[in-house]
Amino acid sequence: MKVHHDTSIDYLSIEFTDEVEAKSVYEDGIIIRYNKKGHVVGIDITDSMKLFASSDLMTLQQVCEFLGVSESTIRRKIRAKKIKFIKEGNQYRFKKSDVISLVA
Repeated sequence: MKVHHDTSIDYLSIEFTDEVEAKSVYEDGIIIRYNKKGHVVGIDITDSMKLFASSDLMTLQQVCEFLGVSESTIRRKIRAKKIKFIKEGNQYRFKKSDVISLVA
């Protein structure tokens, strides 16, 4: 995995693999790059300091979409205490900075 942060343009790139990108999806300043098989090969974040400085909470589904993983993967990380969370009723909430720490 490679992590690159360009402070001059406030851009963060996380490469999970050296595979060739086949398609990418952009939403709310986040680019998720996929290979031919549909697996996530990297994530790019524009305005990264704005995103990381935020204390906004993410839902379980938002975390899964952001990381490109299944709900069961995140639930395993919760049980293994590999990600911090807040429980609101029966719903999990995650700080964006804690989610980012999973890939860093």
